[in-house]
Amino acid sequence: MEKLVMKLQNSQHRGVREEAITSIAVIAGVMEKDFVQYYDSIMPMLKSFVMTATSKKENRLRGKSFECMSLLGIAVGKEKFLNDAREAIGAMMNTQVEADDVQREYIKEASERICTCLKKDFKPFLQPLLPGIFRNLRLDDLHDQAPASGGADEDEYVKVSTGDGKTVRVHTEKFHDMMQSVQLLHTFVTEMESGYFEAVPDTAQVLLPLLSATDDASMLCDEVRGTALQVWSLLIKAARLGAQERGQPNAMAKELLQKGLEAAFHQLQTYQDAEHLQEISSGVAECIKNVGPGVLGSDEVQKLTASIFTLLDQSLQRSAQHAKEQAKEKHEASALPQELHAADEDEDEHDLTAEEDQLRRNYEEVLGAMMKVSPEQFLPCLSGCAERIQQWVATKENKVLGLYLVCDLLDHLKEHSQSAWPIFMPKIFESIHDEDPDARTAAAYAVNLAAPLAKFAEAAPEAFKRVAMVVGKPKPKKRDEKAKIAMDNAVAALLSLLKDKAQLCPPDVQAGDLILSKLPLRDDCDEAKKVHDKLIDMVLAQNQGILGQDNRNLGKVLAFLAEIYKQEEICTKESDEKVLRIFKSLPQNVLVGAASSFSEKQQKKIEKMLSS
Repeated sequence: MEKLVMKLQNSQHRGVREEAITSIAVIAGVMEKDFVQYYDSIMPMLKSFVMTATSKKENRLRGKSFECMSLLGIAVGKEKFLNDAREAIGAMMNTQVEADDVQREYIKEASERICTCLKKDFKPFLQPLLPGIFRNLRLDDLHDQAPASGGADEDEYVKVSTGDGKTVRVHTEKFHDMMQSVQLLHTFVTEMESGYFEAVPDTAQVLLPLLSATDDASMLCDEVRGTALQVWSLLIKAARLGAQERGQPNAMAKELLQKGLEAAFHQLQTYQDAEHLQEISSGVAECIKNVGPGVLGSDEVQKLTASIFTLLDQSLQRSAQHAKEQAKEKHEASALPQELHAADEDEDEHDLTAEEDQLRRNYEEVLGAMMKVSPEQFLPCLSGCAERIQQWVATKENKVLGLYLVCDLLDHLKEHSQSAWPIFMPKIFESIHDEDPDARTAAAYAVNLAAPLAKFAEAAPEAFKRVAMVVGKPKPKKRDEKAKIAMDNAVAALLSLLKDKAQLCPPDVQAGDLILSKLPLRDDCDEAKKVHDKLIDMVLAQNQGILGQDNRNLGKVLAFLAEIYKQEEICTKESDEKVLRIFKSLPQNVLVGAASSFSEKQQKKIEKMLSS
């Protein structure tokens, strides 16, 4: 660090200074809070570069200084960084950047990091920042800037609708500005949550025309619109949380949801491009999730569900038509010489099929979002869902879609979904051993969700047997990512069964041993964190299913805990704290007795834990 500081102080070479600043930023990211010892000596130098490096040649140096200031803030925390953050934001706002200025991206990302660091304390900076962001997002004050048709720069312009019937031609650089601005809003609202409450109405007013805009000339607007709808969903959350904190009714969030759904469903019902519809449908699901309970009534839920089923049918029809066309083309192509066949034919077919598959998965997620926030109001839709499930799981193409709808019913309606169990439970058990790894994953997840339910007791012994058979198989091949994820989910299902239905485990199923043989999980990282945390809680509760009779599995369990400790991809900070508590609570003789189970690396981690 001393050498880097000397380079900053003594070198006049711009490249050397840039490299030194980058290195300092990397070190700060690794050291985090421990970097505080260097903070007071380095921050003034960065401020100096921001103030003095004003020539065009020094734009990158200045940009890197902004970047490093924000990364130092992330490292040391908001209490230490707050005053310097004010100066950094002020300097960035006063920086005049041209379209091709390298500082633009640095300033955008630095602003996002500062907001990430300060959270709600970023609020004072919104007032000066938002007007410029809003200005970049407005379409209604644009003039027709495009050159005459056929001009040399024609390709640099796109034609878009502002949503109120006006058509404008806009430079593609404008859309770059729009994308940057909507991404900034996304970060601000994500990090600030209820702290953004007062800015919600003005932000919504600016975003609504983007949600309504139609664009036949370019996909650029679709990208902006998709992100804008995600921001809209975050505004709904900010409005809900802000109202709760202030003891106000959830009126603003409800109004935002209504307007957002109206604009989004207009897009969903107007267009047929699956990739575009994926963005919109994903945003709809987030809007519904973020509004929270008590907003959607029974009539609204039923109406929305009917609309989603219609959209699902349209997607299925497009897929059927596409398959028919592909079959015809292949038949016609079979009569042609091999060299005349299109090279990318199979790839195009896969892309279109995969896009529609993902779109239907997104539509199903909208149904799940409604179940989550309005489970009671969704009950009248249960019979309709059961009919769809019965249709979908009977086909190879739509089986996984049907199984994921089952998962949402179990997750959100719980025992209230029992009337549909005779329709889908046999298919879940059958699909645990399906040749399609996606179907195995969905089936295992369904068992995972059903395990805690009291009324699943009757099916639990058979579930133990079937899932144990999967977990007992050899680990999938390294490159078979889907099979590895399916195995992780099978382990998760068996652990849930062991936790909630241990008394119903058949004597010949050694569930605890099977689970420990597959840990730690590393492929489905989200599921891994849940599984690892659940197992840690079971250890804290001295669960004999995991620890074994007379704690015979203790060595394996402790080795596993040491292995996942501080592995942030598969272990949360909360889990780390529990692991530390477990090790510090164990008598020395117990650790010595288990030492033969530890690798050298695990032993060193345990020693470091005990000395902390």
